[in-house]
Amino acid sequence: MITLTLLKPHGGAAETVNGFPEQIGPGEMLWVDAESPTDKELADLKQRFGLDEYAVEDVIRRNQRPKMEDYGKNVFAVIHVPVAKGRGREIVELFVFFQKNWIITIHSVDSELIHAVDARIRARGLSPLTTNPSPDLLFYIFLDFAVDEYYPILDEVENRLEELDKQAVTTFKTRVKRMENIVAIVTTIGGVRKRLMTLRRSLTPTRDMLGMVMRGAVPFVADASLRSFRDVYDHSFQLLETIDNDRDRTSDVRDLYISLHSASTDNTIKVLTLVATIFLPLTLLAGIYGMNFSAGFFQPGSGDPLGFYVMILAMIIVSLGFVYMFKRSGWI
Repeated sequence: MITLTLLKPHGGAAETVNGFPEQIGPGEMLWVDAESPTDKELADLKQRFGLDEYAVEDVIRRNQRPKMEDYGKNVFAVIHVPVAKGRGREIVELFVFFQKNWIITIHSVDSELIHAVDARIRARGLSPLTTNPSPDLLFYIFLDFAVDEYYPILDEVENRLEELDKQAVTTFKTRVKRMENIVAIVTTIGGVRKRLMTLRRSLTPTRDMLGMVMRGAVPFVADASLRSFRDVYDHSFQLLETIDNDRDRTSDVRDLYISLHSASTDNTIKVLTLVATIFLPLTLLAGIYGMNFSAGFFQPGSGDPLGFYVMILAMIIVSLGFVYMFKRSGWI
């Protein structure tokens, strides 16, 4: 489906047109939005606007990294846009062609970004950026909206990391299914790291693309528009720093769980060692006496009616003595 929007000069309202105008008037700009275009529609756009064959091939094949290429007659760009899908978000591609008086956007799904930009230009055009429509500034708006969509994702990641930090204490206070909980949490951390890497793979080339614009290496971008692109460049740089910080945090949280697990295991081994140490002399005493009380020369008190109870008392005293010694030495 192709939608044609004509933007008027001097702050005029944007209006939808039914067919391609024979000629775009002075100060006017045509926005062509193609949602899931057919091969015939792509071929028509290619012929009508002189789109490069290799750029159109990238649109057909998809799975392109964010980039910007100058084909002389027009500029071709690929923008990655996060969109909501179920409970999460996925990255979709927005293909953009633009020249001095027209811009083409191509996407495969119904895009909230396109609806948001369309609502903006119909409400107030490109103001306060300019009163005259300009493809480079409309391209800036697409980039600005796309980059801003990364902030909610990173906020969600940071909230998830906060929850994992808080769970570290409760997980190791509770012994029930501790190993299963640790495996689940480490798996979750791995998923968060994978998500951050996906965001980084999209944002890094986006920042490089904006760097090309800032260096003035992209035609059809006026020098007066570079100030607006600088704002998006700063946002992309800030997002990349946040991604790097969150990725380091995931490593810290994972190391925290592994360290706590090791400490918990060491503590368990220590307790078992102390129990074995306490019962060692008791076992020795029980082994000597055999717990069969009868009169004998090498078993003093074994013939006494209270001998058994004296033996139990001796074991208790020895056990308490060991516990006292362990506490005084700081082992427990």
